[in-house]
Amino acid sequence: MKMIKTIMLATLLSVSVTAAAQSMPPTKTYEAMLMTVRLPNVPFGTLAVRGCSDCDFERYRVTPNTTYKINNKSMRLGEFRAAIRKLGLGAEHNVNVRRDIQTNTITSVFLFTE
Repeated sequence: MKMIKTIMLATLLSVSVTAAAQSMPPTKTYEAMLMTVRLPNVPFGTLAVRGCSDCDFERYRVTPNTTYKINNKSMRLGEFRAAIRKLGLGAEHNVNVRRDIQTNTITSVFLFTE
């Protein structure tokens, strides 16, 4: 009886882990330098990013749902652009850009200053 319960529990756990993995959208994260990211001017705009120094810029849509964060503090696009200018970060400072592969849109842009 204990063996049957163990098998059932293992089966349920594997099914729930598989379902959870399938519900997460597949993403690609670019770890780029500020000089290789062109931020949009408006929330419905386009962000351009270079995946490597020899790569061409790739352009992707942003939406009002795209999140912008500095040190885990969320902000709007305009605030994000202003904060980067105010911080005076160098062109080689790292920024991360996450893209939803299914919708081909940018889901988040974030960086850390510390």
